[in-house]
Amino acid sequence: MIEVEVCVGSSCFLRGSEGVVKAFQDLIEEKCPGQAVLRGSFCMGQCATGVTVKIQGQQFSSVTPQDVPALFEKYILPHIR
Repeated sequence: MIEVEVCVGSSCFLRGSEGVVKAFQDLIEEKCPGQAVLRGSFCMGQCATGVTVKIQGQQFSSVTPQDVPALFEKYILPHIR
């Protein structure tokens, strides 16, 4: 199971984490239902560079909804069976 965490703390929320969550949710439901889990996380310690995302423990900062498809293709799809 692939783990994806999106910071939904106040700073990341104000920077658009809701859109990032929605973008990941849509791709997971469409391309790999049941093979990835999406979780919200409160503060990953990168408030100045949010929205912060972790995929399998690897952290990414300044993520926008437009970045999600590339992250999904590179860090999630190769690990899906």
